[in-house]
Amino acid sequence: MQPTRWARWRAAIPIIWLAVAACGDTVGGNKPIGKAVDSDAQLQRFLRRTYLDLSGHAPSDGELADGTARLRDAGNTATARGELVGDLTAKDAFTAVWIGELENAIFGGTSLEQQYALVCGIIRGTQPVCMSCTLQDSCACSCPQLQALATERAQLRTTAADLRSGTTTAAIERRYAMATGYFALAGAPETRVKALFDDFLARSPEADEAENGRAMVIGSLLTGSPAGLLFHRLGASYADLIDIVFHSEVYREAMVRRVFDRYLARGPSSVELAHFVASLNHNDATDPDARDLVRAVVSSREYFAQ
Repeated sequence: MQPTRWARWRAAIPIIWLAVAACGDTVGGNKPIGKAVDSDAQLQRFLRRTYLDLSGHAPSDGELADGTARLRDAGNTATARGELVGDLTAKDAFTAVWIGELENAIFGGTSLEQQYALVCGIIRGTQPVCMSCTLQDSCACSCPQLQALATERAQLRTTAADLRSGTTTAAIERRYAMATGYFALAGAPETRVKALFDDFLARSPEADEAENGRAMVIGSLLTGSPAGLLFHRLGASYADLIDIVFHSEVYREAMVRRVFDRYLARGPSSVELAHFVASLNHNDATDPDARDLVRAVVSSREYFAQ
């Protein structure tokens, strides 16, 4: 039996609502008609979770009181929540949380400083030209291999300031993906490709993707000729592989999936995925920024009701 028009519409409702405006209120941003007004306790629960997620700490008594009054006076609309979330994502605390979570994910539970201490320590202990160095900071040794890593570490130390000043999240992630300190411990080229996919594309590579990525990591055998094909683009080096990955629709989809998983503990529906990828494409398809996406998801009714 074919489903009725109403049955089809009713089945579609759960996946449509999050894609509308700020993901979950009525179009005007208010609670659905007939529902009770949100209590101060509900507003404060939302504020505590939002501060923890975006700032890494609970709100102070003053912040809690101000935020509660702010949302209550505005009717707790999606717009009001979005403005509050936007204020939080513009603060230094959000930048520190975002960078910390990125490093924790791609460095296997460690920080930038810990990762480079490990990589530099291994190189100092295995390269004869570096073994005579007795500095406590291995990356500060004067041998060429370690000097390059020290320069790279110094550049990555500026990412928090760069993110605050307007550098996109995609540009920051790309910077980490290009760093020797990121892939130095990956081992074989195919392992390097798998790590890149797992960390930045939120999935494992398919067999042909792994093989073509591996070929790009190794590099082209003939100058000027491509080494592999990925996402319909040719590449001849690891730098080309990074260009292809971070300019791809697959990366933008992964950005949406990671934000949904982080803040809603679920993946996006096909409707939600299409909506938010389109919004990223509209802003800058080659250099997307996750912060507007974070704002939309965290200001949603679904996030509020968790």
